[in-house]
Amino acid sequence: MEEQKNLRVKVAEEGGFSDDFETRSAYWSWRIDNYAGFEVKGSVLKMWMGPTEALYYSNAEIADGLFDDLPWMFKTFETKARLLGEHYGSAGWGFWNHTMVTDRSLPIWFIYLRTRRPYPFSGFFAQVGNRFQPIMLLEKSSKFTLASILSKISSRIIGVEIVSSKPTMQELKLDEWHEYRVEWVKQGVSFYVDGKEVAKIPFAFKEERARADVWIDNAVYEIRKGDPGGVYRHATQENREKAFLEVDYIRVL
Repeated sequence: MEEQKNLRVKVAEEGGFSDDFETRSAYWSWRIDNYAGFEVKGSVLKMWMGPTEALYYSNAEIADGLFDDLPWMFKTFETKARLLGEHYGSAGWGFWNHTMVTDRSLPIWFIYLRTRRPYPFSGFFAQVGNRFQPIMLLEKSSKFTLASILSKISSRIIGVEIVSSKPTMQELKLDEWHEYRVEWVKQGVSFYVDGKEVAKIPFAFKEERARADVWIDNAVYEIRKGDPGGVYRHATQENREKAFLEVDYIRVL
């Protein structure tokens, strides 16, 4: 813990960092829930999840901050990554302010979502707060089309806003290596894949800090009406085999 504290103080002073995963760095908090894990080999971080039962949350995640220790604001996140396996749940990378409370949660990231039963979001998206831009859809979905129409009427109806119903890079193959970039500024966020802008999402940011976060798990999330905690709840999925998220490097600039 002392080594991690010293590393994070140093990174905060420098205003950024880079990890090429030559070793398993003490800088990160390495989280494992149930059937998941990590391997660092050949300068690649391999994160895996599964096989996992549907009723249990399984997750592999690295992050560089907690509730009261969030280091970043208005920064750029870069990574080179690929997603392997028939994966049900979510995976993603970018910034997050580490809360699942619906009116406070502020994800600023790329996110993959897939379920076994109908769910409005099935594909790969850019997300800022409750705003989504599809980059690649896994399937045509009447639920997504309806959600897009309703969000244009009022985002309060379904709790999210879909910026556009049209994917910006439908040909993207997530199981191949790609470079991803999230540029977070005061007026909004721009998302790039291999140098091509795939989303630009305006957002009126308050003074909100976040951590760098990368994960793969077996859950998607839903808002339950009248939820006493007012949070996004896990909708966990069964995975019969392991799924992998491989990461070549991470940079915060």
